[in-house]
Amino acid sequence: MIIFYLLTAFAALPVLAYVLSQRTNNKGIVFGTTVFVLIGCLILFISKFAILGSVNKQILSNNISNQIYLDEKISIDSLKQFDSLLNIEEKKVWSIEFISKSIDLKKMDSAESLLGFSEKFFVSNSEKLIFYSLYTQLRDTKFPKYKDSSFQISSDSYFPCDIETGLVSLYINNGPKIPVAEKQFTQLDEIFLTNANSSIPGFDIASAHLNNETIEIDIKISCKSSKENYYINNLLILDKNKVTNSYKINSNEWLKGL
Repeated sequence: MIIFYLLTAFAALPVLAYVLSQRTNNKGIVFGTTVFVLIGCLILFISKFAILGSVNKQILSNNISNQIYLDEKISIDSLKQFDSLLNIEEKKVWSIEFISKSIDLKKMDSAESLLGFSEKFFVSNSEKLIFYSLYTQLRDTKFPKYKDSSFQISSDSYFPCDIETGLVSLYINNGPKIPVAEKQFTQLDEIFLTNANSSIPGFDIASAHLNNETIEIDIKISCKSSKENYYINNLLILDKNKVTNSYKINSNEWLKGL
């Protein structure tokens, strides 16, 4: 912007010289026209109504769209322009639009490069949920086999009593103590968990399934009549060849809780 001001001042010198000369006519017309042109330039190029930035943004948008249609990784030059031309809110909006567009068109290389680049723009918890949702859409489109991954307790499992309340939680073994799925239940047939039972989009059964993780199964129950509490904590290696993995509870697995 400083350079623009300097160039404007430099360009105005001959006009000022003409206006200040004693032998020139129509000084008022020349001066007025010059002022009008300069003000017009200021409005068009560096004010909030500037068209130069809008034109550059449109060119950038077209370039990124073309790369998406070709399923190319977005070029470094385009990403640099993305960083320099847009404010933070525009970066988030553009990222969501382009990633969603890439996924809808099944342009996975473009989607993955945009997703990796744009993660830094989503900072707050609510913004991270949006980003994780985009990641989940990409994963489910790229690996549709795992998007319906689920877990259930086998119907011939042993339970020590009639259940009043129960809670089943699935964790990644040796991973963070954040469940990939969690659900309350009162009957055996309710112990069926899907990706919808995850608290964080993308950190779910499908993610564990895709990465061939070992699952830590944690089940707690309260008995109706005796009011006693029991729990189970065991491991299950997910079978990547099965959409639904099941686990049978044997009688000797239950431990009495406090």
